[in-house]
Amino acid sequence: MLILHSFGRDFAPFGAIAQEFRAELRRQSLEPIEFLDASLEMARFDGVENEGPLVDFLSAAYRGREPNLVAAVGAPAAHFCLRNAERLFATVPLLILGSDKRRIAGLVEDSRTASVHFDLDLRALALNVLQVRPETRHLYVVFGTAPVERFWEPECRRVWEPLLPGVEFHWLSDRSLARMAEELAATPPNAAIFFGILSRDAAGVPHEHDAALQRLHAAANAPIFGFSEEQLGLGIVGGPLVSMRQVGREAAAVALRIFDGESPGRIEVPAVVLGQPVYDWRELERWGIERSFLPEGSSVRFRPTGLWEAHRTAVILGSGVLVLQGVLIVLLLAARRRARESEASLRLATEAASVGLWHRGASENDEIHASALWRTLFGLPEHARIQTEDVLARIHPEDRESVRQSLEQAGREGRQFEIEHRIETPDGTVRWIASRGQAEGERTRGVSMDISKRKQAEAQLASQRNELAHLARVSSLGVLSGALAHELNQPLGIILSNAQAAQHLLAEEQPDLVELREILADIVSEDRRAGDVIKRLRALLQRGETTRRPLDVNGCLGEVLRLLRSELVARGVTVQCELAANPPQVVADRVQLQQILLNLIANACDAMEANPRNKRILTLGTFADGGECRVVVRDCGIGLPADPEVMFKPFHTTKANGLGMGLAICRMLAEAHGGRLLAESNPGRGATFHLALPAANDAP
Repeated sequence: MLILHSFGRDFAPFGAIAQEFRAELRRQSLEPIEFLDASLEMARFDGVENEGPLVDFLSAAYRGREPNLVAAVGAPAAHFCLRNAERLFATVPLLILGSDKRRIAGLVEDSRTASVHFDLDLRALALNVLQVRPETRHLYVVFGTAPVERFWEPECRRVWEPLLPGVEFHWLSDRSLARMAEELAATPPNAAIFFGILSRDAAGVPHEHDAALQRLHAAANAPIFGFSEEQLGLGIVGGPLVSMRQVGREAAAVALRIFDGESPGRIEVPAVVLGQPVYDWRELERWGIERSFLPEGSSVRFRPTGLWEAHRTAVILGSGVLVLQGVLIVLLLAARRRARESEASLRLATEAASVGLWHRGASENDEIHASALWRTLFGLPEHARIQTEDVLARIHPEDRESVRQSLEQAGREGRQFEIEHRIETPDGTVRWIASRGQAEGERTRGVSMDISKRKQAEAQLASQRNELAHLARVSSLGVLSGALAHELNQPLGIILSNAQAAQHLLAEEQPDLVELREILADIVSEDRRAGDVIKRLRALLQRGETTRRPLDVNGCLGEVLRLLRSELVARGVTVQCELAANPPQVVADRVQLQQILLNLIANACDAMEANPRNKRILTLGTFADGGECRVVVRDCGIGLPADPEVMFKPFHTTKANGLGMGLAICRMLAEAHGGRLLAESNPGRGATFHLALPAANDAP
């Protein structure tokens, strides 16, 4: 991008336009932009006859390497580009920025040209002088002699002199800067000054805009007014001003649209107008301007801060520190009292709950500090020093290593721990202790309580559950009686027949010994068969503690079917098996698992009792379901009630001679194994029971 300046890169106030334009493009552009600068230096040279060398230079410098966009800052640069369009960048888009609409009227009709300009309301600028300083009767107007300044002086004359007939105007463009300063130093009391643009005085001397304004401000005997927000703070009183930086920001947005391929001639941007009035507090004070004269909605800048404003933070902090110290003293005394009360309350609460407190610090001697109750729980002296090894010595040998590992792991990971273990006191008493706490590196704190009674209650509950399960198995004897009779009748009948045959052979004078041996072998085989039937039934009905081990569900289901084979045949039930080839093993007690399966199969047979014999179909299935092994028992019987859960409640039964405990016990046994027992109605007829048990890898 080539930026062509009318007066110079840093000439105020147009330099602010270029600076903001560059900064905004760098911030918003996704692509890097190379900025090149050239200047007409119109403050020193003007006239079309002086453009030749610059045109030749730009034409040679950019031959074969034209920029993607030319930005003309100020009206002189815009006129220069359009006058020399045939020789310079005839096809390159042109963006005009920082010109008043009067200066570029008719120039932006070209399809390759876009403009971001401002519209100076000369009436508002003049009326602001009289509103802020109503006594004004003399207005001194400062302009230079460069072409742009020669344009604005007659324009201001045309608007202001008819607008303010009671004011005498003094136009200073025909004076040098030094002569202007002398005249402004001798203005009457009811005078005001308007500073326009001064880039070159009548003596032909070029001046920097800001330096000229500041020199006149130092000498002036009257308040100075201006038109640009960038002049505020350099000596003008203020008022409704145009923001050159806003022009630069809006021009950057237009440049990005052109880079994106949008046609410059189609881009229309509203003119930047005078903003809300803003004033310099220092100038208002210097010239005694009343705040009541300022327009409504005005803002005031550069107001000096008083002692409170300048040191507000320090005063607040100092006062706050004093107040905070007093509050902290009161709070510390109150906290100390509450701490003593809390400590007493905590001691009462822990003693009432039989909870002992302890903590281990990070000291090298590994000392444990504990409450008196905790020492009593572990059988340790009340006042002696305690170390970790002293506590571990009290823990039951079978639990000692696991407790040590749990504490060390919790310390490494900085997490909470919860462990249950046994201790042996010096008098031989064994207690169950539950300890819970938080480990933070070498520091550990926790609580311990005696749970021996709870453990005894759990043992009694487990014993009662086993007794109840045993009673349920005994109650199933009626279901097995027919099967038992049929299974035993066959081997006993064969034994009887073989024994009678042996008697006949022995009655002969020369018995056939080979045939006798075969008969005796048959008798032994059938006797073993009858013994196996009785053994399986005794295993199902015997009482004792549960023993859990990995089991094959298909195998357990096969054993139950062999027990019930005769019963199923007698009741006309057809069994269809849909067993998985290799279902996951489960960790369970074989007898209790068989009891659940036997009960579910017997209930399914009862539900199909009213069906025709060819409609009594029982489907058994096994399959893996995530981390579970699932057993499905599906019948085509009378179905389930509206709420299937009522069947699992104790003493709920639909059978004439039922106790209503079978399904309740089955669910209890399933949950004791970490599993679930559910029931659902089939879409057509009947019900399906699902027994889900954790696979051996996921079992508790």
